[in-house]
Amino acid sequence: MDNFNLSKQQKILLVLFELSNGERKNLKFEDISVALFKKFSKDFHMKGYEQYPDSGDSIKRPLYTFRDKGMLSARNMIFALTEKGLDTALKIKNKVVGKKVLENDNFDRYIEKEILRITSLNAFKNFIVGKLDDVFDTDFFDYIGISVRASRMDFKGRLKYINDIIEFLKKQNIGKYELIINFHYFMIKKFDKEINYKMNN
Repeated sequence: MDNFNLSKQQKILLVLFELSNGERKNLKFEDISVALFKKFSKDFHMKGYEQYPDSGDSIKRPLYTFRDKGMLSARNMIFALTEKGLDTALKIKNKVVGKKVLENDNFDRYIEKEILRITSLNAFKNFIVGKLDDVFDTDFFDYIGISVRASRMDFKGRLKYINDIIEFLKKQNIGKYELIINFHYFMIKKFDKEINYKMNN
């Protein structure tokens, strides 16, 4: 396996993908730690004790980095790959098993799913027809794809995830995404107080 020169972060994503069977599935930190040790014992053993799995920052830090990048959800040491995380991990898996990973202009699956999700929102439909007063704070949290009661870090991760998708769509220079981009900036401006509150509490 090491012949593929995978980084530690790639190895963690690969193990997460295999543990979840390529689906969005909740995984306990302890199970992740043990699975990493079994598959990559040289990289994920306890310092000074090569016969025991690591359960420290060498695993925790990358997991929360993945969360901040919108690739992983995390709550009470329970983790689950997002659509973006699944796509990224699948590419690593394909590389490992020898499948050719094509680098082309096609959108990743998670971006296509987000586009479909956003365009199906009632808030987006109201925005299109100019019913801006019918867009409420609950619609904003639906747009971000997170609960009103979500933690600050979960909110921050999802907001970055959405922002990254919008930035990607802007670079495509495709007119059909103009409404989605304009909708995004409308929501960010209208609910700036909600954003500031969630980012600071």
